[in-house]
Amino acid sequence: MRLAIIRRRYNPYGGAERFIERLIPRLAQRNIETTILTEQWEKNSAEAKVITVPVSGMSRAARFQSFNSGVSAQLAQQTAQGNRFDLIQSHERLLGVDIYRLGDGIHAAWVKRLQQESSGLRALWLGLDSFHRAVMQTEAAMARDPNLHFVANSSLVQQELQDLLAVPEDRITLIPNGVDTQRFAPATASQKESARLQLAQTTGLAIAPEAFMIAAVGSGFSRKGMFLLIEACARLKECVLLICGKDKESAKAQSLIARLGAADRIALTGPLEDVRPLLWAADLFSLPSLYDPSSNAVLEALSCGVPVLVTQDVGMAWEITDAGAGMLCERSVASLLQALRKSQDLDRLRKMAYQARVFALRYDQGLIIEQWLNFYQSARGRKKY
Repeated sequence: MRLAIIRRRYNPYGGAERFIERLIPRLAQRNIETTILTEQWEKNSAEAKVITVPVSGMSRAARFQSFNSGVSAQLAQQTAQGNRFDLIQSHERLLGVDIYRLGDGIHAAWVKRLQQESSGLRALWLGLDSFHRAVMQTEAAMARDPNLHFVANSSLVQQELQDLLAVPEDRITLIPNGVDTQRFAPATASQKESARLQLAQTTGLAIAPEAFMIAAVGSGFSRKGMFLLIEACARLKECVLLICGKDKESAKAQSLIARLGAADRIALTGPLEDVRPLLWAADLFSLPSLYDPSSNAVLEALSCGVPVLVTQDVGMAWEITDAGAGMLCERSVASLLQALRKSQDLDRLRKMAYQARVFALRYDQGLIIEQWLNFYQSARGRKKY
């Protein structure tokens, strides 16, 4: 079988990219030939061919349309050369594909949430912005294509596909994200102590063994609620907060930490090649996000036996709380502060930590990749040439 996978750019910290990298070797084992169509892909793989799609345009909307047109041209060229793909899977919003995996969720859902949090003029501009309009129009056209099958990575996205885009249930398959449960495993007592010492050295914070430590991971600080988290933790005097990620608003976050007088307890680590020491050192992981369809960072924390504090707009939030592996909060300093104080109860924390690992084992990447391999067989059988 010949499979085309479309992803516009390679991001070493991106969930879609890590999913693709984990999937390709398993596809090769099943004699599935993989080709990646992309504007830029830095990671080389002996098991996948890469076709570069040139992109032009001065605006985001123009570059979005340019990439989509370029992909369509490349697919047509491959077919003309006798290299027709059996399945075309996109991680981007574009027409003419067989499968669309919504790793980034639904753009219309993101814009709707952003408008609700924005001032009047900005909310109006979001609705008029040419890029947002182009993406949402493409999503709507994809929803109308009876031959396109959607793969949602959480029940949140699955429901929004039906509510916002009226996609029939029989055109949606739910395959959640997976996590390497062997690599992301709970820390031993010595690993936790070592991780705290290492982070204390790199950040300059004094992280005592008994300190209540909160970890957060992600870029897009505003969307992920990092500023709210900083304010809440600044008021919770007995806690330490470490935020991992690269963001254009890092300087703004540093200024907020300084202004709140919390530089001795709150720090930004920048991006980390390996986030495990951060998770091993933590007692709690928090992601008060405006919209996160399915967070790999959350799964990695759970797999390390770290309970999570998330908003209902984080994929699998209700499943996590129903399993007793974490807690819900609203996107406000007051709600975060209340939840953080509750989570400091050691008995509650231990119970949630145990359930966190139990929950994550259900999403072991081996099990999830097997779901994908089975899905490809059924998708190929459904395809109408």
